Amino acid sequence: MASPSLSHALPVLTAAALSLVAACGGSGPAPAPAAPSPTPTPPQPNLVVVLTDDLDFPTAPRLTRLADLVASQGLAFTHAYITQPLCAPSRASILTGQYSHNHGVTGNRAPSGFVAFRKQEADTLATWLKAAGYRTSLVGKYINDYATGADDSYIPPGWDDWFGHLGDTEDGRYFDYSVNDNGNAVAYDSKAEDYSVDVETARAVSFIRASAGRPEPIFLYLAPESPHTPASSPGRYAYDFRDATCPRVPSFNEGRSVESKPSWIRQIGPLTSAQIDGCDTLEVHRLRSMEPVQDEIAAVRQALADTGRLDTTYLFFTSDNGLLMGQHRAVGIKGNAYEEAARVPLSVRGPGVPTGAVDQLVLNLDLAPTLLELAGVPVPGSVDGRSLVPFLHGTPPSSWRSEALIENWANGPWWALRTPDFSYIHNSTDELELYDMKNDPYQLKNLRDTVDPSVLDGYEQRIKALFSCRGASCRDD
Repeated sequence: MASPSLSHALPVLTAAALSLVAACGGSGPAPAPAAPSPTPTPPQPNLVVVLTDDLDFPTAPRLTRLADLVASQGLAFTHAYITQPLCAPSRASILTGQYSHNHGVTGNRAPSGFVAFRKQEADTLATWLKAAGYRTSLVGKYINDYATGADDSYIPPGWDDWFGHLGDTEDGRYFDYSVNDNGNAVAYDSKAEDYSVDVETARAVSFIRASAGRPEPIFLYLAPESPHTPASSPGRYAYDFRDATCPRVPSFNEGRSVESKPSWIRQIGPLTSAQIDGCDTLEVHRLRSMEPVQDEIAAVRQALADTGRLDTTYLFFTSDNGLLMGQHRAVGIKGNAYEEAARVPLSVRGPGVPTGAVDQLVLNLDLAPTLLELAGVPVPGSVDGRSLVPFLHGTPPSSWRSEALIENWANGPWWALRTPDFSYIHNSTDELELYDMKNDPYQLKNLRDTVDPSVLDGYEQRIKALFSCRGASCRDD
């Protein structure tokens, strides 16, 4: 019989030889590399927003504990602006990331306020974060006029836990008020233990502690009504800030320079001694009413630490608008484009957030996309704001917003454009103002009549472009 050819035998011999070599520990072809393990998705962080009511930028630095609780441990945004400096429009912008001309909430009362916002409630931070797995809670003030046109048991979509302050009157903010507690209207009295900020603190802490051991991240929207008038405070702070006054800055009780101001300022007249005393008294009460808010933040932080959540929580602190407190002769006035009304404190602490300050122009519209990006949630195309996450991660973007639109439809309309160097204001009376913010930060010298008209026309054209923006076209990338 013929022997098999070498070509047929080779594969058999080679296989056998390879088996022998492997058995003897010799080297051979490297095994196929194992498939790489998928990169684990980082857990979603917890998100806490503390939103005060009418806290102006000049007043915030007087609250020294606030700096220790938030700003000194993270980033302070020193040029944060409200796109419509009025409570309901601002709150709507925070929850939707939109300008007033897009979300449609242009005032505090029906048919605006809560009545108008109901059309937007299906698309807010609450619904977006809940859909992404967050357990959500609102404690405090929701939006002005809540719940006009609805039952007092009405809870907006997206909220797992609801403790919303009912009513919109100027009194009843701190004592003698009612709350929708998860569908049940509960009345509070005027006893010391009924003080609204303390009640809300207990509720926020309860929500955090009830979340211990649960796998879901939390989103807590905590909205005390301090320091809004009547700026009541609990007895334990009755002697604080006794010597405080309204800021005695160059624009306080402004003199002859109001001649270049719009008619609504000129009509106020110089403040009398009695009016100045009243301004100082109001500022004392406003500061005292913020003491319990600092207690509230401390208690929330402690509850987060006790439940193992603090190190994975981003804490935001800001206000819905500012307030003129004697500047330009106006006391307790908002809804205008002056710095004291439109500029607010904004600070953020959390994992990886560097310490320091950011002087870029940021807006209340930016909170929604920031929170969504931190949560790993795609930002809807309807959002007008830009995410601040690059700043929070210590990698500021190479380009940023070069101008900010400030609008008002409640007592106007009027509109303004804030750039890093200038503030341009077109009042409802068609009176124009232009201020050099680098050399005149207190807005004393109106440059309207000293510049070429084409400069003012340029501002008007930019404002018109922003009026028609929506989504990506608003972001000035």
